[in-house]
Amino acid sequence: MGAAGLIKALVGRCSDDSIRRLVAMGFSRTQRALQAACDDPRAAQTAQLLAIVRRNAQTVQGKALGFDAIASIDDWRARVPLSDWDSTAPLVERMVAGEPNVLVDEDPIFYATTSGTTGRRKLIPVTSAFVNECRVANRVLYRSMLLAMPSLVRGKRLSMRSPGTERLSPTAEAGSITVALGGGVDDDNLLDAVPTAVFSVADFALRYRLALRFALQERITVCSAINPSTLHLFATTLADAATDLAAGLNDGGFGVDVAGLDDATRQRLQGRLRSNPAAARRLRDSASAHGTPRMADVFPELAGLVTWKGGASSWWLERLKASYGDVPVLDYGYAASEGCFGAPVGTDGAASVLLPHGHVIELLPVGETDPTRTVFLDEAEPGAHYEVVVTTSAGLSRYRMYDVVEVVGRHGRAPLAIFRHKAGTMCSITGEKLGEAHVATALSAVGFRGDGIVLSPRYPSDGSAPGYTAVVEAGAVVDSVAFATALDAALQDANEEMRAKRHSLRLAPVVVQVVAPGAFAAWRRRRVAGGAPDAHVKLPLLSADTTLVADLEAWRG
Repeated sequence: MGAAGLIKALVGRCSDDSIRRLVAMGFSRTQRALQAACDDPRAAQTAQLLAIVRRNAQTVQGKALGFDAIASIDDWRARVPLSDWDSTAPLVERMVAGEPNVLVDEDPIFYATTSGTTGRRKLIPVTSAFVNECRVANRVLYRSMLLAMPSLVRGKRLSMRSPGTERLSPTAEAGSITVALGGGVDDDNLLDAVPTAVFSVADFALRYRLALRFALQERITVCSAINPSTLHLFATTLADAATDLAAGLNDGGFGVDVAGLDDATRQRLQGRLRSNPAAARRLRDSASAHGTPRMADVFPELAGLVTWKGGASSWWLERLKASYGDVPVLDYGYAASEGCFGAPVGTDGAASVLLPHGHVIELLPVGETDPTRTVFLDEAEPGAHYEVVVTTSAGLSRYRMYDVVEVVGRHGRAPLAIFRHKAGTMCSITGEKLGEAHVATALSAVGFRGDGIVLSPRYPSDGSAPGYTAVVEAGAVVDSVAFATALDAALQDANEEMRAKRHSLRLAPVVVQVVAPGAFAAWRRRRVAGGAPDAHVKLPLLSADTTLVADLEAWRG
């Protein structure tokens, strides 16, 4: 056992209250920095902004935007226009090709990937300064996690991650932001129960079965995943594979069918397997008592869950209780590939404090179109909804996230905010961030020529996986089943996050709902009759508004 393992073992023998006292001491600098920043958000944000513009004043972007003339945060708001991925992507492409000093003055160490609103994926430059900004939120998160769930140090974590990377050019590598911030995935990590090799198994169903097989032989004290749909998939996999998993735990083998694994991976994982008859017994007893095994029973020392709680996550969180029980749930904080902007200070609710000493954050009131009318963190009003605009050391300058948050309170003078939804015509059931542009690209790919179509999220009441319903008029497609299959595939081609969520079983296939001919025109007429300007009424290709879909379904054919 190394020094880190010895420290973990010693701390694990302490009482919960003693662990909390150790955490308070160990994270005292983190807490002091948080308190100082929240006491005076304007000063903290000004310091962050001026550090960014001074460091990058001689870059292509810095010269174009006049960074050397920025003397205050108010200058920044008045002089620099809002940006988005369309305006940023060409500059990133130059960086990937090897051109220096384009968006930032240091060479990126990595590019974080995520889906873009226009169908093109985003490649966020990860610099050392950007990593330092992100770690501000991570430290606050870790402190909150250990204070809320001190017993988690006594065991290991069950999680699912994406460690894969790709080479963009001889000097540029890309992958998940978690890889960049964590410095890679350590197979000997003291916290993780699942070997790294499992995360790269191509068969998603097998990947989850293997993750559970390794977790069940360990002492699991926390389950974490960015999206709660992942935690739900662990629970359903446990139920589906209970018999095979119990057999593997009894004899020390895989239990589950690993015919799809290559020889090298199989041998590597084989060496990590251990028998655990007690875990097998818990699995069988839970299935006998409840008809299906529960995560709470097979992991009796589970201290809590860490996952997103905002947006559409509440639908998932309610379904987690049946398997995980009523354990504490800590929000992951407001974060994305573009940065780590907020962190929780407790398990109550889904709110994160928007951190003044990390990235620079502006809030644009929903419906406001004047870019000079953003508010800074100290100006945010509880109860108001804002679109998030960020500036980071990744080269994003007044960058529109297209996220809408609600400010629900304050921590000091900094806002506590909850992510509500994507701005405009965007939906995200489980992190796929599907945009109207993705839908347009997919419809073009399948050759749709109908008079009307709209996609909307579908949340089944039976607990099965959610997905998207495509509402079309009768006659617009010849074979609705074949069209649904083709559209589902085209949406995955247009949005790589959609593909990942479909392949990992967190999203169900697209289904088609047929409505009567003229339903879309009738909806438009009703909007105009109700006072909406005729020229402004547009049926979106994608809508989270279930009222709109209900109106159309009233005309079902």
